[in-house]
Amino acid sequence: MRVRRLLSGAASVLALALVGAGSTTPLTLASAGSTALLSSSPTDGSVRLADRPAVGDSEVTAEVVVDRSSSALRQEWIGVGAALTDASVTHLEGRPDLVSTLFGQEPGAIGLEWLRLPLSATDMSTTLWAWKSGRRGIRPSRPAREAIRFLRREVLPVAPGLQVMASAWTAPPAYKTNRSWFGGRLRGDRVKKYARFLVGQARWLTSHGVPLGSISLGNEPGHTSDYPTMAIGDRQLTRLARRVSGPLDALGVELWGLDHNWADLPRLDATGTAGLDAIALHCYEGAPGQAAGLGLPWLVTECTGTDDGPISTFAWDSKNLVVDAVAAGSTGLLMWNLALSPGWRGAFGGCWTCRGLVTVDGGTVRREPEFFALAHLRRAAPAGSHAAPVTTAGPLLATGFASGPAGEGRVGVYGFNTSDQTQTVRVRTSDGALASVHEVGPYEIFSWVGQD
Repeated sequence: MRVRRLLSGAASVLALALVGAGSTTPLTLASAGSTALLSSSPTDGSVRLADRPAVGDSEVTAEVVVDRSSSALRQEWIGVGAALTDASVTHLEGRPDLVSTLFGQEPGAIGLEWLRLPLSATDMSTTLWAWKSGRRGIRPSRPAREAIRFLRREVLPVAPGLQVMASAWTAPPAYKTNRSWFGGRLRGDRVKKYARFLVGQARWLTSHGVPLGSISLGNEPGHTSDYPTMAIGDRQLTRLARRVSGPLDALGVELWGLDHNWADLPRLDATGTAGLDAIALHCYEGAPGQAAGLGLPWLVTECTGTDDGPISTFAWDSKNLVVDAVAAGSTGLLMWNLALSPGWRGAFGGCWTCRGLVTVDGGTVRREPEFFALAHLRRAAPAGSHAAPVTTAGPLLATGFASGPAGEGRVGVYGFNTSDQTQTVRVRTSDGALASVHEVGPYEIFSWVGQD
């Protein structure tokens, strides 16, 4: 994993902490024929998921128009999520307030729909571990069991519809060329055994109450470093996919390929996509446009906040992870750590500036910029929505979503005011059935929802 590049310029100078809740509105609309807009400011702690009442349209300075006609609708959206790293387990365990803030449906929460579950130690770990293979079959080691226990006991009761995506950062050292937790490659004579290992993990998880929706062949298979990592060659990825796809299908688990950066997509020319159900991509190198036109659905399965400021984070995430990504066909967005403490780092190497969706500092909890980006996206695009094209006027980035029969139902917009001036924004459907006007402050992200 490499930390994403930062935006330059004045916007990145205002690195203000996102603290405070402000007024909030529930995730769903209560009445038919209604519209609502929520916004979050990068600089004003009182404006976080805050209701912005409709205003008159005489001073409109920007506009978003959503085409929800059946012929216009595009890919289905599967939702938003983040990773349950070892560090996140440490900070969230026994904190029902934080679990509800991340996974719940109440005002001020995100309502995460996906959770990425590591199948080995990562750079967010303080101990080295992987699953075990022995006479009792494939089974989780103690750190893995602790995460699974937390998931089942504390998360699933709050989010019973949650889906899990599983990825291993490394196989056990005996499977690797250097017989080490760090770096090295999957041994050629261990491909068949590793395939059985992956299927065994999926089988154990599905039989022990984990709602496993998908698994990858390995996190970032082209990257090795001074923390638990493992390279997997192109031919090995092809062989693994061929061996595991059938058993995974029988378990009702999808196989997501690559699980590496947009820049690594050329690897698919060598590995092919046989046996894959989707392509998992990370944000650290390349751009979302490189994924346009893939023959399979794709989504972002990892991207982290770092020490960049809230304005530049809102701008970067809105452009790269939402607007450009959805335009290129993305079907979902999973961020990295759910929760970290200030300056937290693992015991090995990797990212020492990573930021969780929430920062836990003793008794203080800070919802970070990525929290609000996901919260607004979740409101605009619940799982099952379809991407809908938008046209914009004025200094806005925006993307649209629609659900229900064409011409009626729920419409959502995720947007970002790219200017340092308050904009009076009109959002409407192209059929004219839903429309309202709201003020959006400088550099604010917003989510608009309309319901017939």
